[in-house]
Amino acid sequence: MDFKSKPIILTSVVIAIIVAVGVFWYWSKSKQAPSSEKSFSLGGEIFDKTQSPLEGQIPNTNPFKNQKNPLDTIYKNPFE
Repeated sequence: MDFKSKPIILTSVVIAIIVAVGVFWYWSKSKQAPSSEKSFSLGGEIFDKTQSPLEGQIPNTNPFKNQKNPLDTIYKNPFE
């Protein structure tokens, strides 16, 4: 093997590795792109069926309203 051909081979290998990494990165990013279509997989169907029908409509169930401590009327703090 000639001394002059070693840098050419090394440069070719480095360029091939860089191109392979770039192609793999592009391919993996294109696979992860979110699709705007509705998913028709089994997981997508289960997810759609298990969504809450209320969707943020939570009733006000606080029985104490504006009273911060419900024990204020029962117990008097001796350190006040």
